[in-house]
Amino acid sequence: MQRNGFNAQEVAFSQGIRVDSAVVYDFVSYWSVADRAVLIQADLSGHVRNEVIAHSVAHIEMAESPELAAALDGERWRGRIEMQVHDVVAHRLIPVGSLRDALEIANNLADVAAILGVTEFLLGWRLQHLANDEFAVIPVHLLNRLGWLPGMTTPYPYRCLWPAASSGEMLRQLAPGRHHR
Repeated sequence: MQRNGFNAQEVAFSQGIRVDSAVVYDFVSYWSVADRAVLIQADLSGHVRNEVIAHSVAHIEMAESPELAAALDGERWRGRIEMQVHDVVAHRLIPVGSLRDALEIANNLADVAAILGVTEFLLGWRLQHLANDEFAVIPVHLLNRLGWLPGMTTPYPYRCLWPAASSGEMLRQLAPGRHHR
């Protein structure tokens, strides 16, 4: 169980999304809408693994959206989709009440992220995109003592590959016997 209470593996299972691991070096995750499958780097730490699976599941959940279809066809900037996915994952893994509790305990980005069981990147994303009603829940002195401001960069911890026409074939080659059409 993740410290943030969101178990992406269980969510994937409940939605019929297969999650497999493989030793790969050029990406951290690969998702396929057609195969309803996610392939992730085998040696990820627990909180990064949870975050990566949640990220891939959010992509697959968008399968019916015209925006994702346009991005897959090269007619829409994929960065816009990635931003939507980051927002979904940040809200799922960092509820505002949990964020406030973590800010009460720790006073820097690394420690708050550790308490929440997320990467510094995702915490930074969540902070940068707090809604006005969420700001009302968190005392401003807790945010000020972080020493963090929007635009401060944190390392991007994972790179997901977008599916292509050969998506299923790639999954079958990397995890033989597990993915069938």
